[in-house]
Amino acid sequence: MQSVVVCDGDKAEREQLLECIRRYCRENRQELAAEGCADWPELYEKLGQAEPEVIFVAQDGVEGLNTITNMHLAPGKIIWFSDLDFGVQAYRLCVAYFCKKPVTYGKVERALGRFRKMDESRNI
Repeated sequence: MQSVVVCDGDKAEREQLLECIRRYCRENRQELAAEGCADWPELYEKLGQAEPEVIFVAQDGVEGLNTITNMHLAPGKIIWFSDLDFGVQAYRLCVAYFCKKPVTYGKVERALGRFRKMDESRNI
């Protein structure tokens, strides 16, 4: 089962992102447990309960960067969407996938496809 948490302060965008993830999992016949949160304190609480396989951070500006730098997770678990170009920082922080907003199904599909390939190579 794929467990996913989406952290995005914009509720409409968070719901759109969750729907894209659900669609991807349906199309790839993957079970999914997905939930959303608005900010770092909510995400921190969710991480304390159980660590998801994938974390999407889609917060605007430096708020997203701050959320990612506060997490202390194994490399390659984070997919990051931002309105600012944090590509270099994403690379340095070992983010599995970084892309600029707006969030679209195609971007989510590429991100989860890349994550899936990385996950398969770790299990070999």
